[in-house]
Amino acid sequence: MKIVWVVSSLLPQIARLTGEPEQPFGGWLVSVLDQLLADEASEVVVCYRASGAPKQGVSGRLAYRSFAQDVLSYSPENEAVFTALLRTEKPDVVHIWGTEYPFTLAMVNACERVGLLESTAISIQGPTSVYALHYEAGLPKRVVCSYTLRDLLRRDNIARQREKFVRRGAFEIDALEKTKHVIGRTDWDRSVALGINPSLIYHHCDETLRSQFYEGVWSVAGCRRHTVFASQGDYPIKGFHQALEALAIIRRTYPDARLVTTGGDPRAKGLRARLRRSSYARYLARLIRRLKLGDSVSFLGRLTAEEMKRQYLGAHVALNPSSIENSSNAIGEAMLLGTPVVASRVGGTPDMIGESGGILYPFGQPDQLAEAVCRIFSSDELAETLSNSARTAATRRHDPAKNMRDLTAIYRSLAGAAQENH
Repeated sequence: MKIVWVVSSLLPQIARLTGEPEQPFGGWLVSVLDQLLADEASEVVVCYRASGAPKQGVSGRLAYRSFAQDVLSYSPENEAVFTALLRTEKPDVVHIWGTEYPFTLAMVNACERVGLLESTAISIQGPTSVYALHYEAGLPKRVVCSYTLRDLLRRDNIARQREKFVRRGAFEIDALEKTKHVIGRTDWDRSVALGINPSLIYHHCDETLRSQFYEGVWSVAGCRRHTVFASQGDYPIKGFHQALEALAIIRRTYPDARLVTTGGDPRAKGLRARLRRSSYARYLARLIRRLKLGDSVSFLGRLTAEEMKRQYLGAHVALNPSSIENSSNAIGEAMLLGTPVVASRVGGTPDMIGESGGILYPFGQPDQLAEAVCRIFSSDELAETLSNSARTAATRRHDPAKNMRDLTAIYRSLAGAAQENH
């Protein structure tokens, strides 16, 4: 079976062939691609978004081709490139990973041109048309409309970032209205997809996560007491501003409580740091100062998978305070390791957590977030119970063998449907 993948970033398997630096994106695709290539009956052609001159090549049963794509505008050139590629490769299946960029619509249009819509599926990742509705959640209007020097130079403050999500969401809606098949993994993404196009055929397939997180087990004895780890906090949807408000409440009971996250420190000094600081980063810095949290918040920069794993294993609580999520890989990775999870009850997160895999709280309620964290801090028995339940649920949901069986079954059904129509 020949499968064309369309992805938003360079995968490590291709980076090793092209000599380019590996990128810390799309980690969940790495093991899936390896599993597909382990099947001698499979060939995979990966089309990936990249800047610079187009790259293409073949190594065994893996072929690759890069394409350029502005994130805010539709590219007729890409539609022509994709159409030519499909006519040359004659794939059995086309799998587009995500709806977040206009290239999804370009590939859907190319598939329509060559008669491959019946054998094409789009994976729902983070639907931008819905995310746009939650982009500014929990932020004061003055912050949403403010500008830093960086924002002025890039014409890109929080309000404009939301507008970009709206524009990208329009292409997403067009693609979903045309396509025949989607692949998802939560009740929420199913309702989003079918709300846009009720005639879609929805296929369920859970994600296989980065291989590093299938080894290692969290324990109370091995964690840093009263440390909360949030995997990301550098843009508004991730809700880090509300995590800071909750930390101030938590510290009334646990003065040694700490909040750790990835990314650059918004408090960094110097001209270069000022030039790079967004209005959201400035708001975080001011919030840290106003709440007197200076010594209790840490930003660790960009972390590898192994470094992220160490943070989860060392934390007392893994926190996901987002204003919207579909199925957060960060939650999945924490649950696989057994780190107790506290997460906002939004989007597909309740499907991830289940009845006992963590504690959910309503977004926009930092006091309830703080209460949930304090419950875990105060009870090792609760922490261990959540840990064991999370590992059981996540091990089943993120089982690589099961998920590959489900994905290949979907591919076979798509290929069969296409043959029946011809």
